[in-house]
Amino acid sequence: MTARSANPAIPPLVEPTSVQFAGLTDVGRVRSQNEDSFQIDSELGLVLVADGMGGHVGGDIASRTAIEAVNDFILEYEPMPDEAELAGTEGSMEIVRTAVHRANQRIAALNHERGLPENRGMGTTIVGFWLPSDLSHAIVFHVGDSRLYRLRNGHLDQITHDHSLYQAWVDGGHRGEPPNRNIIMRALGVMEDVEADVAVEEPRAGDLYLLCSDGLNGMVPDDTIIDILIEQAPLDEACRKLVEAANAFGGRDNVTVALIRFD
Repeated sequence: MTARSANPAIPPLVEPTSVQFAGLTDVGRVRSQNEDSFQIDSELGLVLVADGMGGHVGGDIASRTAIEAVNDFILEYEPMPDEAELAGTEGSMEIVRTAVHRANQRIAALNHERGLPENRGMGTTIVGFWLPSDLSHAIVFHVGDSRLYRLRNGHLDQITHDHSLYQAWVDGGHRGEPPNRNIIMRALGVMEDVEADVAVEEPRAGDLYLLCSDGLNGMVPDDTIIDILIEQAPLDEACRKLVEAANAFGGRDNVTVALIRFD
């Protein structure tokens, strides 16, 4: 998906010199409980957003557990700066895959302890952005329909691909009636095993990355998101405006946003 451009010029391939982070979550205007979670660890270079499912069963617990499990594993196994080049991209990607696997196991175990059958307990989506030590690239990953976008030179591109029944319908050529957009085909905790989509992203100077739960992109049009991001206001202010926009368009779901800017 590519939205409209504010400037058609292609930016030079310039190495970023600094990184800024910000994030915000809000319960919205309809829900009574916030089942979203997020975490920003600037020292680790890790940003995570999770959208819990389960309501009274514990969607908020699932999202927090996923973030804690992924963060703990990456923190423990991240290569030291002098080892990062040897570990390389594949090593970093394998760390992420294992971290997501551990998170899935931890949530599934909680469901088992409560006597909840497969596909009936709490679960969560997750989307992450990790900058391993001394590597010029980022490792991006997700399970479910929480998204990662990149704003580059005025273009907003969706980096992740939703694991949802609606997305499968789109991919299949829109055959038949469109399914409910909220039916997730892949999530943490609801099955014994789950695989994350993991990829490599090469940030450029000037890039702005947005991680969000579907409480944002399910409510706010792309053009509005672009207008807010292009303003290049302080990141915490941009987060506040994105959340306000989601609530202005109805706020039917919890909304969480996290921003990463490369200067």
